[in-house]
Amino acid sequence: MIVRMSTADAIRMTVPPLAVTFASARQISGLGLTTLWRLARERQIETVRVGRRTLITYRSLARLLLPEAADTPQPRRRGRPRKVTA
Repeated sequence: MIVRMSTADAIRMTVPPLAVTFASARQISGLGLTTLWRLARERQIETVRVGRRTLITYRSLARLLLPEAADTPQPRRRGRPRKVTA
């Protein structure tokens, strides 16, 4: 049986998305929404605001879940560095 696929479908299958919703990230990672929001708040995963939506960058999700993707440099934090208290 031959299944025909459009070019757009073929591209979607080979190129990962730039950003995903929290619901999609939950399905991809198996983590709960509360955990994903905590990781976003702690800036362990990178988020992007588009209008009122908050999306997770696919690259940061892959970096969190895949050990071989951890070699990529971490994004720089904005603002003043936090104080380290001993």
